[in-house]
Amino acid sequence: MKRIHLLRVEGKADEYVDLIEALRADGRRVGWLDLGPVQVPTALTLASETGVLRAVAVDEGVTVAVKPRAGSAVMKDLLREYFVGCAVVLVRGGEGLPCLSAEKGHWLLEVPGAVSRMLDTDGLVAVLRKPRPFGSR
Repeated sequence: MKRIHLLRVEGKADEYVDLIEALRADGRRVGWLDLGPVQVPTALTLASETGVLRAVAVDEGVTVAVKPRAGSAVMKDLLREYFVGCAVVLVRGGEGLPCLSAEKGHWLLEVPGAVSRMLDTDGLVAVLRKPRPFGSR
């Protein structure tokens, strides 16, 4: 599995549209992982409680899958199961990850143990092309 760059974000997905579009134009797939509380449709919750492997709902534009899990989520497992092929995953609620926030038309990139950087979208895309853009992690 290729290295996936994880960036902690605090805002809603629409705040990152410019970056997502720029990464996609650069040929990179982007994922979104929300580690906060989840509102699951009642029908899927009830189905998942019966012991099924997965409960899935589909409509015209979206698929929602519920998979019962015992214990805490493991990041490596989540990445392998849901984000194969992504170059970048924006993680809302990801503690200890490099943090990305929008600042007046630029991006503030804060990496634990390193100096913060202010980048424009093209500069951030260039940084994310590197195999290890945040050091040896």
